[in-house]
Amino acid sequence: MNKTVKIITTFLTFIIFFGSLPVYAVDINSLGLSIPSIQAISAAEKSSPKSYSDLAMEYPVDPNSYRLGPSDTLGVHIIIGDAELSVNHDLFIGADGKVFFPNIGAIYLSGLTLTQAQDKIEKTVKKFYSEPFKLFVMLNQPKKVKIYLSGMVKSPGPLAVYDSSRISEVIAQAGGIASGGSNRYVYIKRMGVNGENKILKADLFAAYRGRDLSKDIRIQSGDVVEVPDANNELISNSLSDSDDKLLFEGKESFVYVYGEVGNRGRFEFVPGRRVSDYISYAGGPTGKALLDFVSLTRHQGGKSEKYRINVSDIIYNGNYEKDMEVSGGDVINVPGNFFYFSDFASFANTILLALTLYGSLVK
Repeated sequence: MNKTVKIITTFLTFIIFFGSLPVYAVDINSLGLSIPSIQAISAAEKSSPKSYSDLAMEYPVDPNSYRLGPSDTLGVHIIIGDAELSVNHDLFIGADGKVFFPNIGAIYLSGLTLTQAQDKIEKTVKKFYSEPFKLFVMLNQPKKVKIYLSGMVKSPGPLAVYDSSRISEVIAQAGGIASGGSNRYVYIKRMGVNGENKILKADLFAAYRGRDLSKDIRIQSGDVVEVPDANNELISNSLSDSDDKLLFEGKESFVYVYGEVGNRGRFEFVPGRRVSDYISYAGGPTGKALLDFVSLTRHQGGKSEKYRINVSDIIYNGNYEKDMEVSGGDVINVPGNFFYFSDFASFANTILLALTLYGSLVK
């Protein structure tokens, strides 16, 4: 009996002592790797569908802003009288911008919104119907438009996509963002109504992490989409204005997060963000994470400085002044508990196995 008690006491002491020690991720410098060589898979690469049919529209098109054009397919539903008779028509807008309405003739709809098209069809149909009726127009299939992709995408070049697709869907259809491409600075060159060029900026980082779909811009016919290299100072050779530079003051364009987080890798540097922000961007801490011992390594002037950040104190006690601001090139490491048990059953099984092995050795 005393022997068993000694075995259990020794084992529990071992667990308590070593279980309190943080375990750090492998030091990347010891592997002979330079920081810029470490690549992270972009969100677009992780979720790239095999075809556009895998992509679903998360919101319906706006009938007051969607402009009809060749290849749009409309559904027209007419209810005549007291709903005793209804008529359905599928109308295809041809290359000349017209649809052919049975028993009525051609109606020009290209360039109109869905709301305007319904008004025009209704006024035309009234000339041929003596009885009162109700008419409804629906967009059954949006048209495809041609856009152009350049820069750090896996399949640059012209691409036919459905009108009003979002930038993230278009890039996914092209195979995703290539390693080293920017998620935060995706530029769209668009021809304005009066023939002038305007440049829009999409921020897929904000769209993915912050669920801000306004940053995931909808494309239009003729758009030129450019994904720049996140390491380049200039966004593009074609966008040479000083406002289009990545102003990182010569620092690295990425922050690296390793250890016990949901998605390890590199993330684009966002000025003003702090350690807790980047842990969140990396999918948050795992159950094994020791947030009291988070470290940040900063390389400056050929030297490395290491800081310890107590993220638990920041999150649970509200000591936000201890949440260190991150610089480009910083490496954040979230250590883990050497002994981690997800539930009591795994803990008990581990103890039982250890006691069995220990007992067989001391016999």
